[in-house]
Amino acid sequence: MFSKIKTAGQGVEPELAALLGQIQLREESALGRFYDLTVAKVYALALRITGNPADAEEVTCDVYLQLWRDAKRYDRRRGNVSQWIMVIARSRALDCYRERRGRERGMHLGEGEDSYQPEIAPIAEQLLQQFQVGSIVHAEIAKLSPVQQRLIGLAFFHGFSHQEIAAQTRLPLGTVKSHIARALAMLRKALAALDSYE
Repeated sequence: MFSKIKTAGQGVEPELAALLGQIQLREESALGRFYDLTVAKVYALALRITGNPADAEEVTCDVYLQLWRDAKRYDRRRGNVSQWIMVIARSRALDCYRERRGRERGMHLGEGEDSYQPEIAPIAEQLLQQFQVGSIVHAEIAKLSPVQQRLIGLAFFHGFSHQEIAAQTRLPLGTVKSHIARALAMLRKALAALDSYE
């Protein structure tokens, strides 16, 4: 199943980098082409995190506005262009999700539960989709236990705190913390290996 997962594609990366250079020079046509190449992934990630098509559309618009405004801030030492745009998308989507969750909590005070619960079943597959098949990070994520994949996915896609993850999964807080700490240690080691190859 995971062997079929593809990202924006390494073949597109040089074009995205060139387009970003043109966007930095304020060429609007470059932004249009960049949008065409990346919008499907940006929207899909926004939808996974927010769980709401209208919110995902708003997040997607915000991502490309931020791209246009902050293109000169891109630093290739921190990842390729695809990774950079997905970090922006994740950040915007989490902000939107937290804002919506806060509003809904306010509307349902006294009921004792947050009525907005995002879809969390395919967390591991979603996490793996964010990294190129065959990459070191993808391979390391695939090595994590299903529990670790799910916990990292909840933190990555939904921005849940350790306490929220414990409540969502009904695992003890200490177990959640130790699983996440071990998983992050493995991923940091993989990222350090990636850096050494650059």
